[in-house]
Amino acid sequence: MESSDASELTIASSADALRRVANYVLPATLDRRMLELGERKDTLSQAERDELLSLVEFAQDHLIEKIEAEVTLRELDAPCPIVIDNRE
Repeated sequence: MESSDASELTIASSADALRRVANYVLPATLDRRMLELGERKDTLSQAERDELLSLVEFAQDHLIEKIEAEVTLRELDAPCPIVIDNRE
C-alpha cells in the first residue's frame, strides 16, 4: 500500500469516527427523563436533583464533543474533500 493510500485510509477512518460523534443523538429515554425531571425541578428529591444534574452534565459534554467533531469534519473537508464527501 502506498503512503498516500494509507494516509487517505487513515483520514477516511478518522472522518467516519468523527461523523459518528457528530451524528450522536441522546437516547430518547435519557432525553425524556431529563425533560421530566426538569419540568419538576422545584419539587425534586435530592436524589432526583443529583440525577438531573448528572444528565445535564452528560448531555452538555456530548454536545461539546458533537460540535468539536462537526468543526473538525469541516476543517478536514478543505484539504480532503473527496475522502470526506465519499464517506457520507
